[in-house]
Amino acid sequence: MMNFAACRFCGPLVIAFFLLTVGQAALAQEAQPAAPAAAPNLLVNAGFECGEEGYTEAPVPPGDTKPNYFPNGWIVTSPMTIPIVTSARIRFANSCDGEAHVEKVEGRDSVLIRALDHETDPEPGKPFDVTLLQQVPVISGTDYSLSGWMLTLCGGSFSDPNDCPEGYYMAKLLGIDPTGGTDPAAPTVEWVENRRNFVEADGRTRVGWQNLRTASTAQAVTITVFARINSPFRWHGNHGFIDALSIMQAPTATITATAELISPTPAPPTITVAWQGSLGPDIPLIPNGNHRLLYDLEYWNSESATWQPVASDREGDGSLDFVARCFDVTYQFRVKPRAEQPEGNNGATPNQRYPGLWVESAPIVVPPNLPGPSEPFTATNQIFLPAISTVRSC
Repeated sequence: MMNFAACRFCGPLVIAFFLLTVGQAALAQEAQPAAPAAAPNLLVNAGFECGEEGYTEAPVPPGDTKPNYFPNGWIVTSPMTIPIVTSARIRFANSCDGEAHVEKVEGRDSVLIRALDHETDPEPGKPFDVTLLQQVPVISGTDYSLSGWMLTLCGGSFSDPNDCPEGYYMAKLLGIDPTGGTDPAAPTVEWVENRRNFVEADGRTRVGWQNLRTASTAQAVTITVFARINSPFRWHGNHGFIDALSIMQAPTATITATAELISPTPAPPTITVAWQGSLGPDIPLIPNGNHRLLYDLEYWNSESATWQPVASDREGDGSLDFVARCFDVTYQFRVKPRAEQPEGNNGATPNQRYPGLWVESAPIVVPPNLPGPSEPFTATNQIFLPAISTVRSC
């Protein structure tokens, strides 16, 4: 055994050995691959969990005995009296730690919105219109995709059968104001709506939670997200739930349309349409995500002046040949990307779907048709002319 006290060279040796060991450890740490970053959901308290970001106690709604609890990070607004808006778990299990059945898509909680006088005569189920809103920082000029889950129960949860009257509905809405405004009634809010009840028209077959999604291009450094349930009819038992909202950079796409054209043209020309795109920087970072890029394609021409489908659910980048059936008109094409997980395969839960925005090609002007030999006009031509003009389509 070495006697360090008697060794005048041992001090420097020990120091050198220590520095070498520390250096090797530091190099080993630097060599380790960095952990992947989590997908940047821009929303605060997007899962509405009472045990995490939580809720703040609010006033007791009229006719009720329990206080409301508003989700932290969100503003609750309504053009009428605010009904019951609270944590579903706190409402039904009396605390964040309580055990009870709670409607939810992920975690242990969701936001409950319930009509005043829910089941109280003489006028149960007062109409309500409640919006949760939150402003989020973004990059101006960038496309963002919003996905979330809602459930509405017109006539309450009874389904043997459910008695929601024909023509009655509860509207589930998700919206984005790309200017960052906070007024749900503003014309700048871009809404998507779903009116399906929790059961089918037979009153028994469960439909369940609905995924709503939309996309928008940010016009400022802040955009506003809206989650809204509108119950415009008085009916007993009306209530709904909101859960699992997510907003991130949307998938993007580009499209080109090319054709070899001569004027006049002797035959219907073929236009080659090609598209490609990207999931964007955020969607691939979703833990356990299995999102693939799908495309929908449409065409427009100056004669019909309406967008019509060409293809849908095309997976991955690609191209197709389109035969232009009309002459002396302008054609244009557009593509919309969608990020979705294959049905029935393992992937991230809940199964969020992220749409992109329509992107248009440059216009293609098809020249006039090459004139052919003329035929004498007869009575037979006159008989069939209306039918021909009706069938002709671009």
